[in-house]
Amino acid sequence: MTRTGSLLFLAAVMIGIPGCGRKGPLQLPLVLVPQAVEALTAVQRGDRILLEWIPPVTYIDGRPLSGPPVIEVWVREVRDSALSKEPAPTAEDFGFGGRLVAALAGADQPSVRSPAQRTAGVPVVPAKPKSAGAKELVYEYSLSAADLKDVKLFFALRARDARRKRYSDFCPPVAVVPQLVAAAPSDVKAEVFADRIDLHWTAPASNFDGSKPAAMKGYNVYRQDQGGPAVRMNTALVAEALFADRNIVFGRAYRYFVRTAATEAAPFLESEDSPAVDIVPKDVFPPLAPAGLSAATGAEFITLIWNANSEKDLAGYHVWRKDAGRDAFVRLTTALLLENTYTDRAIEKGKRYGYAISAVDAAGNESARSAAVSEIVKDSRN
Repeated sequence: MTRTGSLLFLAAVMIGIPGCGRKGPLQLPLVLVPQAVEALTAVQRGDRILLEWIPPVTYIDGRPLSGPPVIEVWVREVRDSALSKEPAPTAEDFGFGGRLVAALAGADQPSVRSPAQRTAGVPVVPAKPKSAGAKELVYEYSLSAADLKDVKLFFALRARDARRKRYSDFCPPVAVVPQLVAAAPSDVKAEVFADRIDLHWTAPASNFDGSKPAAMKGYNVYRQDQGGPAVRMNTALVAEALFADRNIVFGRAYRYFVRTAATEAAPFLESEDSPAVDIVPKDVFPPLAPAGLSAATGAEFITLIWNANSEKDLAGYHVWRKDAGRDAFVRLTTALLLENTYTDRAIEKGKRYGYAISAVDAAGNESARSAAVSEIVKDSRN
């Protein structure tokens, strides 16, 4: 190609470049930065601070993360006396003066619980989050002796893309003022009664660090029903080492544990869990014997009537009869009576009969027999 031809070709290329630009605005490369951690909470439980959060699953542009992010746990200690001189740390400045205490990557993220299991006491299991909002991660920060000396702890988390090494912003910090709290109760026992389960336990003698006296205002009692989430049973703090659970169903599996509380209102500052006690209450309690039995005679029958029993699980009644000259009562009914009345027509005139009633509950427990009554159908000619 001649020199003139080369210049013409170059000019055509240069003219063509602006024409390509007219197809749309200039697009800068997207920076794949993870979304920030959400819903961070922190609560003291005995000598630990429990952190819970929802991890990010997308980048800031909405695309899914390439894999589970590394979660960094940061803490910043501020003396209470210094709070009046400097503002509390914000998400924007948390990295300056904060201390990295853990970097949790993938399977190292210690535990996952569903939101329904946030009530403490539910065991946590190693797992990986699958979707935002569906799972929460948990981290346990162990308190040192220095953390109990006029210190406010601020916690904040950030996520790091494990592949691209890019960091999210810090989430908004949460603050905890660590305090002494009594050790957990011990020796929890459960006893079954007809209408309740009684729990009793041994009070702690010291705080979790061994110091005395035990810092406590009362107790909270928790129950897991059939392996479900733990639920606090008491509305107000329990003052004594005794609690009666009257909301029970025989045959259901229950697990109970107790915590001491150093505060009087929710959110409670609590101890660790006491040892748990498992129990499946069985109904071995018969109804009360029916009362108020009376008899009325007709020409060829004897009608019985008695007061209805009040047990919620009452299934019905049996009628018992003793003929004159016999030593024992014999049951007349084969099926349970649902009403509190019965008419006996298999009788002979001039013969005396004794009657008694027993009650049976849904579990098959039968009461003692009622006080007996006797009656005779007289011949109308006499």
